[in-house]
Amino acid sequence: MVTAKEVKEFLEKLAGLLHENVEELARLDGQSGDGDLGASMDSAAGAMAETARAEAGADLGMLLMKVAMACNKAAPSTMGTLVSSGIMAVAKAWKGKEQVGDAELAAVPRQFADAMMARGKAQVGDKTILDALVPMAEAVETEFAQSGDLAAAFAAGAEAAQKGAQATCGMLAKTGRARWIGERARENMDGGAALCALVARGIL
Repeated sequence: MVTAKEVKEFLEKLAGLLHENVEELARLDGQSGDGDLGASMDSAAGAMAETARAEAGADLGMLLMKVAMACNKAAPSTMGTLVSSGIMAVAKAWKGKEQVGDAELAAVPRQFADAMMARGKAQVGDKTILDALVPMAEAVETEFAQSGDLAAAFAAGAEAAQKGAQATCGMLAKTGRARWIGERARENMDGGAALCALVARGIL
């Protein structure tokens, strides 16, 4: 079972992970975007961890709703908005709960993917974070349904996210600044997909 304590610990570790990878995310985003992905996600993760530390309540839904608002405020960018939408989706699913089990944790990648698609209107194949996140969600769901092993499910998810991120190399972007760059950005890995793969590895 996961409680507010574990969620807070995860957010602290996530903040550290993203801080360590600011330059790499900035480099990838700079190839096709405006290069602010690293700094934006670093700020968002720091704000989320700080907000979680200050929350005394045990309601996971309330905790994550406050975390989502902190993310949106600290990173008022496209990715910040998408991430906060994903967190809000999980917050709604966990509303009123003081602990969640493995099945609820295994559902998180799908909840994130559905929320991001609804908010951003992108689809798999558009060269976005979804090209890593949707395969991750599918892999987690499949492995968890077969084995009931959460660790194995997220290991499969991390592998799928990495392959999905790599597969964005060669895609023609259909959204964002990379769309206007066109062919010049085709061989670049999408920064959002790389972010997803990074977080997926961090979850392990």
